[in-house]
Amino acid sequence: MRQLSWTDDMMLRAETPTTPLQIQLLLIYDPSTAPGGKVTFKGILEELDARLHLAEVFRRRLTELPGGMPMPYWVDDPNFDLEYHVRHIGLPQPGDWRQLCIQIARLHARQIDLRRPPWEITVIEGLNAVTGIPKGSFAMALKLHHCAVDGMASVQMIAALHDLAADSPRPAGPDSPWQPGPLPSTVELLSRATINAMLHPFRSTAVLAASAPAAVRGLAGLPGKLIGGVASRVARGDVPSFPPKTRFNHTVSPHRVFEARFHDLADFKRIKASVPGATINDVALAYVGGALRAYLDGHGELPDDSLVAACPMSVRKAGDTTSKGNDLFGRLQTLGTDIADPLKRLAVIAESTAGSRADAESPATTQLLELIGTVPTALLGMTAKAASALPFSGPTIANTIVTNVPGPTEPLFFSGARLVRVAGLGPLVAGLNLIHVVASYNGTLSISATADRGALPDPGKYAECMDRSFQELLAAVD
Repeated sequence: MRQLSWTDDMMLRAETPTTPLQIQLLLIYDPSTAPGGKVTFKGILEELDARLHLAEVFRRRLTELPGGMPMPYWVDDPNFDLEYHVRHIGLPQPGDWRQLCIQIARLHARQIDLRRPPWEITVIEGLNAVTGIPKGSFAMALKLHHCAVDGMASVQMIAALHDLAADSPRPAGPDSPWQPGPLPSTVELLSRATINAMLHPFRSTAVLAASAPAAVRGLAGLPGKLIGGVASRVARGDVPSFPPKTRFNHTVSPHRVFEARFHDLADFKRIKASVPGATINDVALAYVGGALRAYLDGHGELPDDSLVAACPMSVRKAGDTTSKGNDLFGRLQTLGTDIADPLKRLAVIAESTAGSRADAESPATTQLLELIGTVPTALLGMTAKAASALPFSGPTIANTIVTNVPGPTEPLFFSGARLVRVAGLGPLVAGLNLIHVVASYNGTLSISATADRGALPDPGKYAECMDRSFQELLAAVD
């Protein structure tokens, strides 16, 4: 058995029916490269079954004591049923992009059954009128609970499910057929919980003794850092302490909308090169800032002060190829929505993000995360859940979330079908009704928006604002 980390456990406990903490990947395939130019649902099940041993998350579920006070454990699911986790639907014709987005948003709004391994795949056929996609293409919507994987780990799972060529043989199977391990007894769980409870004060003391002085010294150099899930260097005045409240800063409903745009990564590199020190992620932030500026201005709601994004990032160490849990750090980042000129907006963002990654990887950050981990996650989770249950009326910390997930740089194939597009969806939390996921794959960069339907009732309009923001950035460097 493996116990959840404190970050994974907090994500589990903070979930509510209206704020399921899950991520989803939209994967679109062209079956013309598959044998016979066709991929069947039966073939998809067979392909998945042949690869389950490559990622343990597929057949592991959670177990915990009644009351749920100790952190749960991952155990083998003795009743694992692949056909439960993999579903099959078709779009009504004509099968266009808007219909696909509506279906993806509906899937994303539904909670994953945590009595089973926390993932689902929905195969979607009938994509016959999606611009830029070959007729007859199909999609797979892969949904995973955030307590099991972070964005980087989900990319590693995607790599395990794909090949580098259409005619690649399936990976070698396990040495012996999979057999679930025995479920722990209540006595065993009680024993483990008792031992952990007895050791927790000693572990906490050790962490405090080792980490507190260095962490405090690190914080002393960053007096404006906010702690509580996201942290940002605001002491320099790069980001206002409390950004303006917008339509995206209210209580979250159970309903979702989704949109995405796909761009040539080479264009983002050209834009990046126009501002010294800028990164692809900076360009994506400027893009989001321009889209939000255009959208809110079109509704007569553009604040005078800049909007702010919470930017979670993985701090996995180089070479960490595990698919286990979350290893995240966050910062607050200005989006320059108060700046009309796209390149000036990018320059301001690039200047303010300098050194952020170094902060995330610093020993002080690691020690800070360890310090937070000494707080009982039941308390952290209940606090987050209470905040989600109440009308959001406190100060605004951020207006949206923007997260960047770099993907494979070469084409991938599933059951012989070429993966042609990738986009991501993320969870919404109290007071943050809009999240942007930036995902790269094989020379293409997607920027997607997942939002509460009440906050973004016109996702098609927002997509137009995304296109406009990109064209303004591109035109500025031509």
